Amino acid sequence: MRKKGAIVMACILLVATFMPVAGTVENYSSFPEHQSCVQNESAELPTWELGNYWTYVMNISYEATGASADMTFHNVTFEVVDIDEQRYTLAFNGTVTGAVVLAGIIEGNLQNTVIEGNAYVRKSDLALERVFDVHMEGEIKRQMVTNSFWADIEMNQNVTPVISPYDFPIELFETWTIPETTFWLHIEAEISLAIPYTVYYDFPVYIEPHDMVCVGREFITVPAAEYNAFAVSGYDGPHQYQFWYHPSVGNVVKSTHRNIRMWYNESTYWDIEELSTELVETNAFLHNEPPYVPSNPHPENGSTGVATDADLSWTGGDPDGDTVVYDVYFGTAYPLPQVSEGQSSTTYDPGVLEPNTTYYWRIDAHDSHGASTTGPEWMFVTETEENNPPTIPTITGPTSGVAGEEYTYTFVSTDPEGDNVYYEIDWGDNSSLEVEGPYASGEEVTLTHTWDAQGTYYIRALAKDVHEAQSEWGTLKVVMPKYLHSPMAVLMERIVRWIAEWFGISFPPALFR
Repeated sequence: MRKKGAIVMACILLVATFMPVAGTVENYSSFPEHQSCVQNESAELPTWELGNYWTYVMNISYEATGASADMTFHNVTFEVVDIDEQRYTLAFNGTVTGAVVLAGIIEGNLQNTVIEGNAYVRKSDLALERVFDVHMEGEIKRQMVTNSFWADIEMNQNVTPVISPYDFPIELFETWTIPETTFWLHIEAEISLAIPYTVYYDFPVYIEPHDMVCVGREFITVPAAEYNAFAVSGYDGPHQYQFWYHPSVGNVVKSTHRNIRMWYNESTYWDIEELSTELVETNAFLHNEPPYVPSNPHPENGSTGVATDADLSWTGGDPDGDTVVYDVYFGTAYPLPQVSEGQSSTTYDPGVLEPNTTYYWRIDAHDSHGASTTGPEWMFVTETEENNPPTIPTITGPTSGVAGEEYTYTFVSTDPEGDNVYYEIDWGDNSSLEVEGPYASGEEVTLTHTWDAQGTYYIRALAKDVHEAQSEWGTLKVVMPKYLHSPMAVLMERIVRWIAEWFGISFPPALFR
């Protein structure tokens, strides 16, 4: 079978392209460490609907004595075209490029090459029952010569019942065994050389038994989207298989297989060096998982000394790769007010925060299919800013006068941080301590007072800001000397004070005492 093995291998490769879509496995030791964030721990059997399709790009490489192939199947679309009680019927088609070598026959690059066909997939477990009516045709260009070719292929599982690589529901860390799987291949092909080169084969190939395990969930980015997929693996000695399955699309989103060995008998086999697939597009949306729980808050939950200009940030996303928007709840008391709705960014600027204040916040996530996740509540405390006390109050007003008369005084203090200021006033006559405010920093405060008895008094005032930082006492000495009690003296005193206030003239306060 070695002479015509190359073209047979090309046909086997063609059949193998569908197998990753139905599922296969790889050595679990080759998987990287998986994400611990898991929304669901199992994937149920999907229900495909008429018209569902999955489009893949597939790369295949094979090399042996006298034969090799390095091909890419572009935009191979598998569409559900019929559904009965037992199975799905899928139609598939795509284009093929790449290089092929058939030693002693032909060597060149594929061009204008297309493929189409049909397949049966069992509904109960997505087992691939049959691939039929597969037709591939195109051209092989070699130097200045172009040769056309065609191939017709059919493949059936040669066991009853047919075997599925899946074990639904697929559960995390579950293991299962796939027995030996046999496929019967029927191949007819022709290359238009000077003497047409034809192939006709009808024979079985089989894949040896291998164990399988779902090793966890892993974030996979493919052209279609990013998925937190179920990573399934298996092994058969050096022969490794690997695929990632996601329930939202009900199918494989990526596969990477190496050293796949397909046996004809105990001494004859074909090795596929590498076979990989990636999902490019799909309209299947069979299961929607809600967005991830928002996590990794910044500032960290419970943190203190947070800067007053800090932004809020978090980690979000969606296991199905859906578009996610976020609602932000933020405040100092419950219930928390919503401060942002439907934002796509995972950061939020709350503006300048108050120092030494406890803030609470929460993020709710919503995906494009209406599923939502309420996040946990977080809190942090802002830093205590350096606070300087107000300046010592300046007191202005009369420094002497007549007992029993009312006098007016002004008080002013400036706070370095511009905080509002309260004043504590002691008039020095054992009257109650006055507390006035709050007033703006630097605002003149006018107060009046009457001393009932003669004597020397000391007005004292201190300023205190809203953070309880207070100044030293400011003072002003006021003298209330003895005065004449005659009606004329009292009258003249009042006249002098009136003239002084009206014309801005200063007279000695004790002029008539």
